[in-house]
Amino acid sequence: MTSLTQYSTPILEYYQEIAYITGEMLSAARAGDWDAAMAHGQQYCELVERLRLTEPAAPLDEAGRAMKYDLLVRILENDALTRNLAIPQLARLGELLGRMKRQQSLLSTYGYQAPDQ
Repeated sequence: MTSLTQYSTPILEYYQEIAYITGEMLSAARAGDWDAAMAHGQQYCELVERLRLTEPAAPLDEAGRAMKYDLLVRILENDALTRNLAIPQLARLGELLGRMKRQQSLLSTYGYQAPDQ
């Protein structure tokens, strides 16, 4: 991959930063630190929005396009791997919420009133 210092355009800087954040998000997900993964996910969304609003000053040359392509591949790979780790966690959470809802439904059916706190 081409060095960012050689091509210092705002567009490529955003892609570089997004690639870094998605790498951090993936590392947090692999460690099971879902709070950090969510925080990095929020940063990811904010950076993508800023990138979307950034007007390119000039078209990228061939080397710049190659660098953008490499960064996009890395971003998409990090995102896909993070999602693969998150899906089982989301399924487990959905199952737990379903159980809680069924328990609440049973308790209300049989007239249980939670004590006042």
